[in-house]
Amino acid sequence: MIGIEKILQLNQQLSNESIELLLSKGTMVEKTKNETIIHQGKIENFSYFILEGCAKAHLNHDGKDINFWFGFEGDFLFSYNSKISKQPGYENISTLEKSLLWKISNDDLEILYKTNLEIANWSRKLTEIELIKTEKRLLDFQTKSATSRYEELLQRHPEILHRISLGNIASYLGISQVSLSRIRSQY
Repeated sequence: MIGIEKILQLNQQLSNESIELLLSKGTMVEKTKNETIIHQGKIENFSYFILEGCAKAHLNHDGKDINFWFGFEGDFLFSYNSKISKQPGYENISTLEKSLLWKISNDDLEILYKTNLEIANWSRKLTEIELIKTEKRLLDFQTKSATSRYEELLQRHPEILHRISLGNIASYLGISQVSLSRIRSQY
């Protein structure tokens, strides 16, 4: 398990005072496997960090569950549309394992951004990092084969095959489970 203090210091050093301020606004929550934390079509009022466990972002399109993001220990979970635009989100975020999360209200974060420049910059940096990951994923879908995307996924997360079902991985790669089986048989 990764500690919340360590997560809060990732990518930009926060002072002990800012960490204590953030910690005073958040709480630890336990979630069961396959529990939806963020709901498609709803304005979500909280953001989360994964301390233990993993999650997926997915949406229902024409009755089909489409996965487009996996989160692991240290990752930040939130609905972009809810957090930034105060509009209903287009995604669901659900746990794939029993998980321990640190939860903070988006309203509390907004107040902290206005009163603490260090926390505002820290959050901006987290959001920028997520945007870069999203942009890379979009470009990879346009320029790389499913085999290349699978290989890169395994390089980034070697434990993924032990934590996430092949059906979820195939959906994330934008291929069928049969195609994923063909790719995996090459190894």
